[in-house]
This record gives sequence, C-alpha cells and structure tokens, in this order.
Amino acid sequence: MLVYNRIQNMKIRNRKIFINHLELMASIGVYEEEKKNKQKIIINLEILMTNETEPKGDNIKETQDYSQFRKAAKDIVDSQHFQLLEVLTNKIHLIINEKKFVVGSRVTICKPDIFNDCEVAYEISNI
Repeated sequence: MLVYNRIQNMKIRNRKIFINHLELMASIGVYEEEKKNKQKIIINLEILMTNETEPKGDNIKETQDYSQFRKAAKDIVDSQHFQLLEVLTNKIHLIINEKKFVVGSRVTICKPDIFNDCEVAYEISNI
C-alpha cells in the first residue's frame, strides 16, 4: 500500500523551471531620461510544465531546454522601447504560455535603480 501511494504522488508532482535574476539593459519608461538611456531590469521566471516533459534519461533531448525561456525574454526586451513595465511583463508572460508543454507561469520584472530608496517590480502569474 505504501509503494502505491508513492507512485500516485509521483504522478501529480509539479515540474518547474526557474530563471532567477536575469539582468538586462532595457529601453523602458515614460520619463524623458528613461527614453534616452537604457536601464537595468531584473527578470525572474517560474514556469510550470506538464509531466510529459520529464526526462526518462540523462539526455537534453528528453527535456525542455531552459535557455529557450531566457532567449525569449531577452529577445522581447531588445525588440523595442516599452513605456510600461506592465506591458513588457505581459508580453513575456504571453510568449512563455504559448508553449504547449507550459501549464502556467509567473513573470516578475524589477526596476532596481528607478528610485534611490526602493526597487519597483511588477508581476503577472497564472499559477
């Protein structure tokens, strides 16, 4: 009976990829100074995946390569000037969730240097 419960629990476990503290220079903001100069942003991604993506062996071809998520975020940041942090965050969130093996994701973007006394961040999540 105990072995059966362990197997059952293995079937419903969550599989996630985390990309933490991805530092990029972004053209973002509504103020004139922000439009002239790129500023540092920090992106954190949490991606919940289907169990079908679990590798059966120690081979990259049997799993999801996390570099695709890093590249997607970087490509979006580099694609244009964004006035709003909310729009950039949403765009990255939508692209990640288009993958058929993604169940949901959390995207947090921080502007650490916008104020002297605090960081500002925005987050979108469907997990």
